[in-house]
Amino acid sequence: MLTAYTTRVQRRLGVRPAIALVFPLLLFDLLVFVVPFGYLLRMSLHARQTTRAYATGTWSLSGYRYLLEPSNTVAETFVFTLGFATVVTTLSVVVATLYAYAMWRTAGVVRVGLTAGALTSMFTAIVVKLFAAVLIYAPNGVVNTALLSTGVLAEPLTLVNNGVGAVIGQLYIVVPYSIFAVYAVLSTIDESLVEAARDLGANSPRAFREVAVPHAVPGVIVAGVISFTWSLGAYAAPLLLGSGSERTAGILLSDLLLREFDWSAAAALGVVITMTVLTAIATTQAVLRRRSGDDT
Repeated sequence: MLTAYTTRVQRRLGVRPAIALVFPLLLFDLLVFVVPFGYLLRMSLHARQTTRAYATGTWSLSGYRYLLEPSNTVAETFVFTLGFATVVTTLSVVVATLYAYAMWRTAGVVRVGLTAGALTSMFTAIVVKLFAAVLIYAPNGVVNTALLSTGVLAEPLTLVNNGVGAVIGQLYIVVPYSIFAVYAVLSTIDESLVEAARDLGANSPRAFREVAVPHAVPGVIVAGVISFTWSLGAYAAPLLLGSGSERTAGILLSDLLLREFDWSAAAALGVVITMTVLTAIATTQAVLRRRSGDDT
């Protein structure tokens, strides 16, 4: 269907095949990203109104001014969200790099099992994963029951309904994607480099640190961007596994939209989150481009 449409466009416009192939992608980006963001931006520039969601036909920065008012907790919530995203990103990159390295270095049934585990987690619905995490890490859950029965703990650990639970839940969401981002780069490395390092006297941790990690930096950076951008808009994990103190920008946006019915302020916050994400992506691209230039 898409190929036939591309062919018709090429014949009618008389454009080159390369341009005709790009045209559907540009149209997709326009309809799925540019137009919705433009609508979000326009919504954020409506004047706020107490009796309705927004004042139609108006132009105002009142939504953005609301975000800066010291009387509310928007700034505090956004700072917490940045810190939350940073912690999740750090842990996600570490876990994903180690897991991807294990996938890369193993073979046969072990590699299939590790790959299947990551894929299963990736394709499992977010709500299902998070409710499973509640059952696993609750005071009477699997983890605490096992630790208490073996005598390792005298009382259960509090792993849900707090910041720890929110971080664990968000890791369940982002780690599978980070794993494959790192593995995609590791799979292009010649494994004989690691073996050569081992032959020269390096142990396994040193070979991993000095051979695998430097080559995997592009994948690690991409994994960090995936984790950070997804965690910046975290909603489900802090809501289900956190407490009222773990109030992220995503939860605040939902409250503004559905409880306070303040669409202008909610749209303004959405624009700020989106611009933060785009800035992170642009910075990552610049770093990767500079690294690629240095390698050449």
